[in-house]
Amino acid sequence: MSARYLVMGLGILFASAVHSHSNVENDTVKARMKAMSDISDNMRVLGKMMKGIEDFDLNTAKSAIGNIAILGAQTPKLFKIEATDPHTEAKPEIWTNFDDFVEKALNLENVALNVESSLMGEDGLRNAMMSIGATCKACHSLYRN
Repeated sequence: MSARYLVMGLGILFASAVHSHSNVENDTVKARMKAMSDISDNMRVLGKMMKGIEDFDLNTAKSAIGNIAILGAQTPKLFKIEATDPHTEAKPEIWTNFDDFVEKALNLENVALNVESSLMGEDGLRNAMMSIGATCKACHSLYRN
């Protein structure tokens, strides 16, 4: 998959998430959705640099990736309670396969940490986004409506 289509797909995916947050009443679900939106926001920073909309800045890119790692590490705690809301995007399979879900969330953290430490310039941004995006997709394909 080309990076351009990955960025476009992630943008659409995350834009739909932002729209659905306004109707959520459960505070636990709101916190989870906020964290996922924050990951999206950081991916958007990287995507804008990759597409040339924003100038590449190594410190900004590493900061966005570091934020994604932190959010990946927080994800298991955010989903520990099986809270529901009519507008939630979380599938019930999260809690029936919680160990796998946690593994995928921690994989996001690990991939982001590895990408953050290895990113040396704009040339590596595409591969960084592809790696992080693949971890997002691995989880979303199973655990997100």
